[in-house]
Amino acid sequence: MKCPQCGRWNRATQTKCFYCGIPLDQNDQASTSIQPSDQPQPSSSVIYSVNQDGMTSTPQPDVKDRLAKEMQSFHVRRQHGEERQRRILRENAERGVTATGTLSGTRTTQLYEEPRAEEPVNSIPEGETRPGARPARRIYDLPEANNDQNAFEGTDGPILFADPQPEPAPSYAVKPRKLRHTHTFGLRVILPYLALLLAICGLVAAGWLIIFRPILNKREAPEEAKVEITATIQDDMVAHRIRIPADDGSQIYIKELRRSYIAVGGYAEVTVPDYTWYELNSDIENPTMDVTLTPYLRTSAGEQRMMDVITYTIDIPLSPLTLVSPDTTWLEVSTSPVNIRFRVAQNSTVFINGEDFSSFVNTQDGLISYNATVLAKGENTFNIVVNCQYYRQNAITLTIYRAPQDVPLELSQTLGDTSAEQLMTIRGTTFPGATIKILSDYEDLDTSLLNTTGEFSFKAKFSKIGTNTITILAERNGLSTTLNKDVYYVPYSSTYTPKAWPMNAAGYLDYLNNIDVRVQRTQIYECIGTITEILSSKPQLALMNTGTEDSERLILLENMSRDTWEVGKRYRVYADAYGVYDGKPRLVARYTYAPRD
Repeated sequence: MKCPQCGRWNRATQTKCFYCGIPLDQNDQASTSIQPSDQPQPSSSVIYSVNQDGMTSTPQPDVKDRLAKEMQSFHVRRQHGEERQRRILRENAERGVTATGTLSGTRTTQLYEEPRAEEPVNSIPEGETRPGARPARRIYDLPEANNDQNAFEGTDGPILFADPQPEPAPSYAVKPRKLRHTHTFGLRVILPYLALLLAICGLVAAGWLIIFRPILNKREAPEEAKVEITATIQDDMVAHRIRIPADDGSQIYIKELRRSYIAVGGYAEVTVPDYTWYELNSDIENPTMDVTLTPYLRTSAGEQRMMDVITYTIDIPLSPLTLVSPDTTWLEVSTSPVNIRFRVAQNSTVFINGEDFSSFVNTQDGLISYNATVLAKGENTFNIVVNCQYYRQNAITLTIYRAPQDVPLELSQTLGDTSAEQLMTIRGTTFPGATIKILSDYEDLDTSLLNTTGEFSFKAKFSKIGTNTITILAERNGLSTTLNKDVYYVPYSSTYTPKAWPMNAAGYLDYLNNIDVRVQRTQIYECIGTITEILSSKPQLALMNTGTEDSERLILLENMSRDTWEVGKRYRVYADAYGVYDGKPRLVARYTYAPRD
């Protein structure tokens, strides 16, 4: 609103001029608005000022009048632009496309998109804005200009620019437009989905194999009965029991055994001795053998079908052979012969260096004694081969070493290794003209035939009970040969036992206090007590309690008698002093008897 006093513009809402304070006429507000007009506008406008005397001064050009003209020109051009936009929309609608935004938009670049089916083209509800569309610019209407210079006189304030509501955009019928073809089933579209499908299938398969399948297998019904094979004993021989699953009453035929078996309780039971497979084969060397059974099922209807082949492994034992003397496979001696003793099973065949000794097997309950001639040439080998029924062949090679001699020196082959007498006659031969010396205890040396035949003899004297060594030296032309012979001396029981001292409390204490004297004299003791523990089996070493349960007197005994002791049993043992073991008397037992009490 324009002030009538000072000619300055004020807001339409003000009642007084902001500059001079004169009241403004609110009724003239509508007349001051700029209205569009098609009439020609003056090229310029002036402002007349009124002084105090009522006179007007020289007209001055008003800048705001010029601004109003420009706004009116802008309004006209805007209307022309909107008309052009409507024309373009109509043309585009005929071609099947429509512009985005509103008709009042001033963007020079027009973007097009497919018309939406759910709303009319270019139809925007009142008070709502579409995303991406610029809001419509306001249209300001200017008053029509005239040639009167006082056109703006009488206004109460500055010119107000109206902000009318935008006209609704017209709707046009859009022709159907042919959509652009897209590659829905192309290779680039399918490959990602195919890869994802393969990955999912792999995860599912892995989960099935690793997690679900084992769980389902555990929940399944138990497996069918299988063949059971167990080791057993039949007729004191190793055998195997085979249980073949079959319906009750079914007949199982074993091809290798040529026998049939009836199934009872769901199984057909077969017991096969192991020797069945190798009894007729004497050339077996391997300790094990794989055997096979081929069963056939015969039903009550007469049908016959082959069942699964049964295979298992058996052990083939060696023929029994135990060395008694010597107890090792290598021995060094200085005399010949050497007595070899070993034990085999009954009805065995025995060969020593190819010579058959089978006739001696059953005469002494399988114990064979063989006097081996050992030459003074170094190693002498003796091969012992034993074959027993239901066993594979067993063989032992015994090596006896005898050092070569510079002067030949041999003892009689009838000379034994044991003696119950304190004196034992020794006979031998050497090179004629050699000199003989006896280095051990002896009596009555006879060398009358030494220079002619080389024969000599003497009586060996045994100074202690047990093993005594006889030493003979032969010399000739500066050469010499030494020969040693061990003889185990134990007096007869009638001579040995009467010399025994009782191993009671006093004898136990005396033994420990005079150990050196008792061992040197080979004192004999009578030991009565209970075997409490077996420390060794070969030779048998045992602890005997010669006291009571409350007061023990333990002694260690080495069993050289013909009896074998057992733990918990009482014995009466005659033994001679040998030493001390862990603070306990140690003795060598020669004879064993039952206790008197």
